[in-house]
Amino acid sequence: MRLLGKKGLTVLTTCSIALVFTACGGNTTTTDSKSNQSSTPAQTAKAEKPITLKLATWEQPTNIAALTKVNEKFHAKYPNITITLDTSKPDAAYQTLLQTRLNANDADIITSFAINPKKDWHKGAAVPPLQQYIDAGLIEDLTGKPYLNNYFPEAIKNATTYKDKVWGIDIGTVTYTGVFYNKELFEKNGLKVPTTWSEMMDVSKKLKDSGVAPFTLAGKDVWPLGMVANGFIQAIEPDVEQLDKKLWSGEAKFTDPVFKEIFTKYQQMLEYTEKDFMGIDYASVVGRFATGKAAMMPDGIWNSGAIEKANPNLKYGYFPMPASDKAENNKNFFGKYDMSLLVAAKSANKEAALKYLEFISQPDIYNEFINTVGFLPTQPNVKFTNPFMQEVAPLASGLKLAMDVIWQAPQGAGDYTGSPTPVQFLKPAGKETPEEIMQKMQKEWEVEMKNAK
Repeated sequence: MRLLGKKGLTVLTTCSIALVFTACGGNTTTTDSKSNQSSTPAQTAKAEKPITLKLATWEQPTNIAALTKVNEKFHAKYPNITITLDTSKPDAAYQTLLQTRLNANDADIITSFAINPKKDWHKGAAVPPLQQYIDAGLIEDLTGKPYLNNYFPEAIKNATTYKDKVWGIDIGTVTYTGVFYNKELFEKNGLKVPTTWSEMMDVSKKLKDSGVAPFTLAGKDVWPLGMVANGFIQAIEPDVEQLDKKLWSGEAKFTDPVFKEIFTKYQQMLEYTEKDFMGIDYASVVGRFATGKAAMMPDGIWNSGAIEKANPNLKYGYFPMPASDKAENNKNFFGKYDMSLLVAAKSANKEAALKYLEFISQPDIYNEFINTVGFLPTQPNVKFTNPFMQEVAPLASGLKLAMDVIWQAPQGAGDYTGSPTPVQFLKPAGKETPEEIMQKMQKEWEVEMKNAK
């Protein structure tokens, strides 16, 4: 079992879904901390106008908890600057908000996944939004900032570098092709961690026969279904970049056997998922796993903190989704650079926003952030206090880029080609068979490729 280690990632770039800070207050400046050594924070605050930065981010409990701690410490150092959090679900509303705020010059800082420029073979794909904003001069150039040296060079290069300039800091990586499992339920039923798909199905059957739901999923929010599907793609076809290239060139089709295997096995997992999973939202799914309503939860590693908050006494572990019948294909985790911070170039409070990035980059502040949020670090020398992360993080030297962050949908993509695995249409989540979905994907794709020429 291999995860991301302290040498950083050896991947290319990741997807760009972003969210913003909205600025409150007028043009102000803040005193540099070096020139303020003789003044107390209270005295400094009297000399400066108050600034409020609204930090907007997606709804994820551990993210909110980690950022809240940073914000409190930042405010203690800079009493005239207050940080408030605006939250939203991780869906298409992010891009709408980002576009609106940046175009209106009403943003200070944005949170984002990593920059994901178009690849050379994505001839018919739209330019990703974050790439557009950088090209339009809406994101501040951070090249040469001293605190960039606090991060792994690979994280800066692969996550926030574009056109040989640095546009942000990436503050953590994650895998989301793994499965949380309840160790006590496994032990009670005489089960071992599965290393192949056949073993996974055997474990699922025994759990179901014992009256325990094998899996739980947050089907109501839809996106978690697609996220989990990455574990199936990567195990069945590990070289996803080549698969992506072949789809764009026409060498591969969505009606090929590899997609039949992906959808068929995913459907088998859904059949072992607790009833009414399409009514469970992402805010509730962790509690269902933590209280033993299901023995396994395919999800991102970031939810370890939320699991422990829901049930501090739970004994749990995490293993790669074993979707292949070849054990060697199931050893790796796949994921992405999770959260980057970037500053809006036309922010009315740019100096304060830049101070925030410098502050969170300090090793002691960053160490506390990582231990709260449950990410894998993009800085060296992080000391984990969480036993789960102590167990997992040192094993990780081979985290690879997931399919959904390589993927670029064609312009005008329909419901079936907006992602590489529209599993929300698959029975029992939806009403369709693997074959029906594959046919619709290929038909849409051919139309889109024709229109792109």
